[in-house]
Amino acid sequence: MQSGHVALKTLVDGLGTGARSDESVKSAVVGVPPLLRLKRRTSIVASASAFAAVYAVLGTIPISRLVLGAGNFLTASNFVTPLAGMMFGPYVGGFAALMGDIMDIYAGSVAFNGIGISILAADLATVAVAGLAYSGKRKAALAVPLIVIALYWADPISVLFIGPVPFTWLHVASLFPLAGALWLEGSGRMSKLNPAFVVSITFAALLCGQLTGTLVGQELSVRVFGTLSLQAWRGTVELFFPLYPLERTFFTAVGSAISLPVLRAVSRRRSQSPPA
Repeated sequence: MQSGHVALKTLVDGLGTGARSDESVKSAVVGVPPLLRLKRRTSIVASASAFAAVYAVLGTIPISRLVLGAGNFLTASNFVTPLAGMMFGPYVGGFAALMGDIMDIYAGSVAFNGIGISILAADLATVAVAGLAYSGKRKAALAVPLIVIALYWADPISVLFIGPVPFTWLHVASLFPLAGALWLEGSGRMSKLNPAFVVSITFAALLCGQLTGTLVGQELSVRVFGTLSLQAWRGTVELFFPLYPLERTFFTAVGSAISLPVLRAVSRRRSQSPPA
C-alpha cells in the first residue's frame, strides 16, 4: 500500500501542475474531461501510468477473499475504478484501468480466464460511464447502462428473476439518481465536485460494471469455455444475488470517499497553477 500511496501523490501532483491546456491539446486528447485537462500528452501518459500503478497495487488486495473467505473476483481496485474515468475520461481512463488489470494478470492476482476477462470488461464499463459523465457526454453516460441492461435481458443465459424480484432492479434504480445528477450538472445547478454528483455517478458506474461483468462472464463460462453448465451458472447467480446490492453500496461509499478529496485536490492545484 506504501507504493500505491506514493503513486497516488505523484498522480495528484502531475495532474495539478499540468492542468492548463491550449486548444490544440484539447482537440488532440480525446476523452479527457474539461474539469481535469492536462497540459501535455506526456503529462497524460505519466499521470495515467501512475494511476495504473495504484490500480495494480489495489488489485492485489482481494476484498472477496477477506469478506467471503474465497475468490479474487472483488479487489480493492474497485474503489478507484470510477475515479479513472472521472479524471482521465473514458478512453485514457479505460486504458489506465486496463494496464492495471494486465499488471495484476502478470502478477498472478487475476487469472486470465472467463472470470478474469469479465473483470476486465466490468472495469472498462465502469470507467466508461464515469468518464462520459465527467466529459460532459451526458446522453452517452446514460445510454451505456441502458444498453447493458437491455443486452442482459436479451441474453437467454441470463437469470432475469430471483423469485418475484428482477435481477436488474438496482441497476434500473441507479439510473434515476444518475439522470438527475447529469441534468442538474448540465443546467448549472450542481458541480462535478458536489458529493451528490460523485456518489450518483460512482453508484451507477459500478452497477453498470457489475452487470457487464456478469453478462460477459456468463457468455464465456457457459458458451465459450464451457466451465459451467447453464444450471450451475444460474445457481451461482442466485447464490450471490442477495450480496451484490450490499457490495456495490460498500464500494460506492468507500470509492466516493476516496474520489471526492482527490478530485478536489486536483481541481485546487489546477486553479493555483499559473497560466501557460
